[in-house]
Amino acid sequence: MSTPSAAPYIGQILVPNMPELAASQRFGSANRTLRRRPTIHQGRALEKLGHAIEFLYDSQVYQNNGALSQSDMEAVEILMRLSRAVFMECKEVVPVGRGMKLRLLRLVAFFRGCFTCEQGS
Repeated sequence: MSTPSAAPYIGQILVPNMPELAASQRFGSANRTLRRRPTIHQGRALEKLGHAIEFLYDSQVYQNNGALSQSDMEAVEILMRLSRAVFMECKEVVPVGRGMKLRLLRLVAFFRGCFTCEQGS
């Protein structure tokens, strides 16, 4: 299993970095909180995966006196990747104020591009 060098370790478990969000980067938003609204099935999947991660980690650490074997760590990492994949499939919720701000910024950028084209001719 290859491990990216930029991924941080928490305890003994590799936690891969989340991909950067294009909407947050595009306009330099100071608030990078991502809100998503899962469906009922996605919510249940996230809940069950979370419980599975917790159970596997806690039971193996308890049985092995605070240590995880390589296979246990890989199992937890697989479950974490699955949980992240389900989360990323959930519909993103954009607050009304931020949506208006993004539309206004796009409009300003559009007009700025139009004016620079006219001045260059």
